[in-house]
Amino acid sequence: MIKMSHIVTALLLASVAVAHAETTNQPAAQGAASVDKNLSKNPDNKGLQNAAEKTKENEAKNAAKHDDTDKKDADKKSDEAKHKKDKDDKKDKDGKKEHMEKHDHDKAEHHEKAERPAKVERPGK
Repeated sequence: MIKMSHIVTALLLASVAVAHAETTNQPAAQGAASVDKNLSKNPDNKGLQNAAEKTKENEAKNAAKHDDTDKKDADKKSDEAKHKKDKDDKKDKDGKKEHMEKHDHDKAEHHEKAERPAKVERPGK
């Protein structure tokens, strides 16, 4: 029973993921197609002409934006690789970092606990 519910849940999540992947960036493309279709029916409509210009401008902006994002991601990855290389170069043969050896000083000492007196013997009982 539990295995069956896990299988159903996995199938449900997989179908949602596939459906989400198929609809990515659909609104802009759908809007451009709708505007083009309506513009072909009514070529004199100034609102549709303006909308067609704006959708083309937005497509160009989005393409440039994604190109910049890809470039920034590549730069970030190269910076991370360079940082990792520099970090690995600082390690010596024991695997300790150089800066730890520079600051090799005594740690603060803890106070010793006072000795407890032996249990007092009481007369009686």
